Amino acid sequence: MRNRIKYIPTFEATVGMVLAEAAQDRFLRNILPSGHRISEENLHQLIAHQVELICISAPDLRSDEEIASAASSSAKRVLDTFEHADLSDPVMSALFNQVLTYRSA
Repeated sequence: MRNRIKYIPTFEATVGMVLAEAAQDRFLRNILPSGHRISEENLHQLIAHQVELICISAPDLRSDEEIASAASSSAKRVLDTFEHADLSDPVMSALFNQVLTYRSA
């Protein structure tokens, strides 16, 4: 089964979720490591350290067609955003590629 990485607000986290990236506080200190399964105590830790967002890995229940459609829509939105950008500029091209990669995940 495929997994999907999602960023969610900490208040939406539930026991049993798995972190895809280390949970960090606003000072970029690691609170919980990547791959950690969240417990009730961990939820309290995240709140106490004022962690606003976490990155989780969850089963991707979408069909291949749904994934392809979402990727296509996302790519179109990125292309529309960069419609008037000079993609021959290396900095703009790098930004475009990073945004496209991020939005395609």
